[in-house]
Order: sequence, then structure tokens, then C-alpha cells
Amino acid sequence: MNPELKQAISEGLAKRSEFERSLIEKAWEDEAFRQELLTNPEAVYVKETGHELPEGFKIEIIEETPGTIKMVLPRNPAPTDAEGELSDEALEAVAGGGWALADRRRWVAWG
Repeated sequence: MNPELKQAISEGLAKRSEFERSLIEKAWEDEAFRQELLTNPEAVYVKETGHELPEGFKIEIIEETPGTIKMVLPRNPAPTDAEGELSDEALEAVAGGGWALADRRRWVAWG
């Protein structure tokens, strides 16, 4: 992976981490928000970011329980075309801080 792409992906992951941290803190402080996050995370995403999700895109919230730690391994945000090159759409999304693929053609940006 080229260094510029690696840097852009790193920055996107940092934005994702910051967004997730803000949701966690808010959920710890506000029980109504926590319940909404657990039951309707897509609506929370739209409210918190101002971005609509692509049709059919889902967000799953997994709450940890005592004695268990859950870790999410994000999907690789650098899809390539058949020749191994990053698509123009992927380059644009990564450069803009996008991090999550809705599918092979659409990105969801956190900021």
C-alpha cells in the first residue's frame, strides 16, 4: 500500500474512532440516547452526522457484557479494481476521510 493511501486510511480510522468514542460517552451519560443507539442505530447515525445512509445499509451495535470484550475488525477501506488500482471513487472517499464501504461502489463518511 502506498504511503499516501496508508496515511489517508489512518486518518479515516482516527475519525471513526473519535466518532465511536463520542457515541459511547454520550450513551454512558444519557440512558435514553443509549436505548436509541441500541434499538435504532441508523437513526442515531443520521442525527449525529447529518448524512443519510445508503439504502439497505445497516449499523449493528453490540453491547459488551461483564467478562467479555468485543472487538470489531473493520473491512479494508482500500478496494481495488481488477488491475489492483484504487478506484477514483475510493481515492476520493479516502482522501475526504471516508472509512466504511456501503458496498463495492459507495462509501459512507463519518465527517
